[in-house]
Amino acid sequence: MAFAVHVRKEMASFLATRFLQNTRSLTRGVFFRWTPVVRSQSTDAFPDDSDAKEIQRLKDEETEYENDIKVKILDAALGYVDISGWSKEALAQGAESLGYPSVTHGLFPKGGVELVHHFYQRANDRLSSELPSDIQEAHLDPLKAKNDLKILRLAVEKRLRMNADHVFTGRWTEALGLMAFPPNAPSSLKLLANLVDEMWFHAGDTSADFSWYTKRALLATVYKSTEMSMIQDRSDDFKSTWEFLDRRIDEMDQLRDCPKKLEEASVVMKGFYQTALNVIGVPDRRKME
Repeated sequence: MAFAVHVRKEMASFLATRFLQNTRSLTRGVFFRWTPVVRSQSTDAFPDDSDAKEIQRLKDEETEYENDIKVKILDAALGYVDISGWSKEALAQGAESLGYPSVTHGLFPKGGVELVHHFYQRANDRLSSELPSDIQEAHLDPLKAKNDLKILRLAVEKRLRMNADHVFTGRWTEALGLMAFPPNAPSSLKLLANLVDEMWFHAGDTSADFSWYTKRALLATVYKSTEMSMIQDRSDDFKSTWEFLDRRIDEMDQLRDCPKKLEEASVVMKGFYQTALNVIGVPDRRKME
């Protein structure tokens, strides 16, 4: 707590100095910090509804402002991962590269894993943005039989290639270790769950039965096992990894062609996957549509 207060004081001092001419930011910061004190000394001890809304608005603005700074620092810190790893040092270097004090890394209480999760989310967003055009260029109609697995094959390789630079340097192994650490696991699993759901969405999945859970659990298994193969792969352009992926996709196809096995797997997977989604707080896309 004391360190957090120290970080905020350092940031307030720095921002006041650097953005002295930015009256809006300066006024907002001063007003937000002193309004509660002034009001407690007034005869009106209880602010009316309009005052409460104004205070909340200012709080929201300050939170948004702080989040914007955090995103900028995280983006900048990614450039230092190869040197300093997924660490507070990389966060401090990212902050300093933008002109913020190195103590700003205190805005990230979880440390380096916040940088890992930021990279992961950025890559997921990029996949969501680029995958539709890739599917179109590959002439893969999601409505045609068997094309869903081809789209998934395309999506998994594309997403894993986004990790390639960090795989080459060995930093992705470090990232996987941080994500697997128990306190970080729920957020990590949420990112994976959202990723595989997004892949199935672009593959045209419209299932509304037990298979919905099975498909996502199976794809998550395929993705993670291929990722583990990738960090150990020394072949040219990860050739062995993509061959491994092809075999896993073939296995998914074979399972689908065996209705009895698929039904048995679905009963087990539904309970497991739904429980996992509830624990990590991932919404069901079907309920949102």
